[in-house]
Amino acid sequence: MRILILILGLTISYANAQQVKPPFEAIEDFFEAFHNKDATVLNNAFSEEAVMQRASQREGKSVLIQQDISNFVNRVANRPETPVWKEALGTPVVQQSANLATVWVPFRFYLDGKFSHCGVNQFTLFWNGNQWKIIHLIDTSDTCESE
Repeated sequence: MRILILILGLTISYANAQQVKPPFEAIEDFFEAFHNKDATVLNNAFSEEAVMQRASQREGKSVLIQQDISNFVNRVANRPETPVWKEALGTPVVQQSANLATVWVPFRFYLDGKFSHCGVNQFTLFWNGNQWKIIHLIDTSDTCESE
């Protein structure tokens, strides 16, 4: 009987482990919500303790800017219909160990189809047993050359 319970427990654990979606799918869901101005999905993407920052340059010095997630979601969800925002993602670099993952992905940002700026997004994600939650998001913004 104990062996049956052990096998059943291992089978359930294996089945649950198989249901964990790849971390980058959470990032794709985040950007779909971003483009669709979906505040509910955006808010749900972040853990309650999440931190959002931007690594930038000001007057020739590196600065780290703290960003309020509620303000970010509000700006995204309540922006006007034009200009149309499009953040085109490059090839991601994903690293995962158990319930912790990082996703580093370059981007190019467009307003009404015109190149605006580029940079890199770096997400740290935590699998809470149900979904990947963003616990840290930091990005850069640069005036890269267009195409």
